[in-house]
Amino acid sequence: ATGVLAESERLGSIVDDLLALARHDEALTPPGAAVDLDDIVLAAAARLRRVPVEVGGVSGGQVRGRPDELSRVVTHLLDNAARHADSVVRVSVETTADRVVMAVDDDGRGIDPIDRERVFERFVRLDEARVRDEGGAGLGLAVVDTVVRAAGGTVTVAHSDLGGARFEVALPPAD
Repeated sequence: ATGVLAESERLGSIVDDLLALARHDEALTPPGAAVDLDDIVLAAAARLRRVPVEVGGVSGGQVRGRPDELSRVVTHLLDNAARHADSVVRVSVETTADRVVMAVDDDGRGIDPIDRERVFERFVRLDEARVRDEGGAGLGLAVVDTVVRAAGGTVTVAHSDLGGARFEVALPPAD
C-alpha cells in the first residue's frame, strides 16, 4: 500500500506538471496578485528532505504571480537541489530596486556548462538522474522555466560556491 501511494503521488505530480505546461502553452494562466515569495520559500524549505535546507539568506521579497505556480517553482528547485546534493541545500531571497532574486545552491556534482540550457527543456534528464528512484520525469525544471518566464523573469544555472549547482530565479518586484 505504501508503494502504491508513493507511485500515485508521483504520477499526480507529473500530471500537475503537464497541466501547468499546457495552461502556459495555451496562455490560459490568469495574471497573479502580489505574493510574498519569502513565505513560499520558507514553507517549502520546512518540508522534510534527504538533506537539510538552510534558509538563513531568505529576506522579504514580494513578486507578482500565482501562489500555486510560485510554490511549484520553489518546490521543484528545492527538490532538485536536495536530490543532487551531498549534504546541504542553501536558499536565499534578496530584493533590489528592480528585481527579487531567489537562489538555490547545493553541494553536489553540479551541472556541466554544456547542459545548463538543456536542463530546462521538457523531458530532459541528465545521465546521472536517469534512475527513476533518483530522478523525476524531466518536467520540473521545464515548469520552473515556463512559469518564471511567464511572470517576466529569468532562471539561470551556474556553479555554486558550495561546489554544486546554483539555480537563480530573478523576478520583477510587485508594485
